Amino acid sequence: MNIARHLSILSFAVASLLLQAVPTRAANINVVWTSEVGQFAPLWVTKEAKLFEKYGNQVQLIFIQGASSAAAALSSGDAHVGMFSPQVVISTPALDLIMFGRLGNTLDNRIYGKKGLKSIKEVKRIAISRFGSNADFAARYLLQREGLRPDIDVALLQVGNQSNRITAVETNNADAAMLTPPMTLYARKLGMPLLVDASKLGIPYSSLFFVSRRPYLAKSRADLVNFTKAMIEGVHVYKSNKEFSMKVLAKYMKVQDREVLEENFREYDFPLKPYPSKEYFELPIQEVGKKDPKVLKENPDRFVDMSLVKELDASGFVDKLTQEYKVK
Repeated sequence: MNIARHLSILSFAVASLLLQAVPTRAANINVVWTSEVGQFAPLWVTKEAKLFEKYGNQVQLIFIQGASSAAAALSSGDAHVGMFSPQVVISTPALDLIMFGRLGNTLDNRIYGKKGLKSIKEVKRIAISRFGSNADFAARYLLQREGLRPDIDVALLQVGNQSNRITAVETNNADAAMLTPPMTLYARKLGMPLLVDASKLGIPYSSLFFVSRRPYLAKSRADLVNFTKAMIEGVHVYKSNKEFSMKVLAKYMKVQDREVLEENFREYDFPLKPYPSKEYFELPIQEVGKKDPKVLKENPDRFVDMSLVKELDASGFVDKLTQEYKVK
């Protein structure tokens, strides 16, 4: 009896040690990002600071230009999380996409023209990235606000990233370009006139939401909570460690001009508590609703899951980080 009892205790001890020796399996998450612009800085910083690993995820960043193409990657299962604009989520209900966090606060796009232009009314061709992108959405909204008809009064040209857009203007292949910080400073250095500045309008809007498919969020909620933890800490690192963040920006944006990189810190104040609240995608709802009135009758809550950020906020996780990093 004693021998059997000792063997039983020994077996239990060995099993316990083996269980302790086996590490928890890290979740593999493919994340798509869509443009080499400064709004993505917290994502890049989170990756380079190894914060995804800190919270138990292995994250692969995948560049796919344009929100529509990024959404297709989520739909096919090639990616699990996307960082892109809300209008794609709102306009493609069949993809079953849901937003669970955000990076922006206000509409921040600018329209810079070729030298000599004095008014947006003189623009006949404007360079954007791709149709369905944030640049496309913002261009159409701002042109309409100025009394111009997109595709009729002004042609929208798909030319790719912001460097390409500036080149298109410089080579007279476009009259103006849609830009965001920090490339706005580069445009100013080239002497390009600012024709429209959406940042002065104070319109609540985020061009970047954390997006997943509803079934994936339901199945892997704990992994996405950890993803959100990492992103929130990434924003804290971005705000508190400027030199590290500058190096990361230079790497991903392929820009070495420190003054241009400084523009990012002057222009963007990323939220510490990134609730995907309705006010930040109300504008796209109204714009999509012009073509599809059914959208205006939808409950906007169907597009978001606030619970991940709410859970972290209620637990004191965010406030603890804010005190630790001494940011606001």
